[in-house]
Amino acid sequence: MRRIVMLLTVVALMVGMLAMSVAPAFARWEVSGCRTGDRLVTPANTDQDLVDQNLNGSICRKETPKGFHYYDDRPVVI
Repeated sequence: MRRIVMLLTVVALMVGMLAMSVAPAFARWEVSGCRTGDRLVTPANTDQDLVDQNLNGSICRKETPKGFHYYDDRPVVI
């Protein structure tokens, strides 16, 4: 009985870890053009001019434990 409980616990932890690792791949885009939870900023304030590839004057900033990560925003089509 103890082995079954331990096995089910390990399987539940593995499923939880798998769900957390694939969740960012399914993050949705917000109306601002950034991924969920990221902020829209201007490249002039961040010295990240090379990131703005669509030349609309805005990029997205994601806060990570190591600092900030910048990426180009998705153009919003209405």
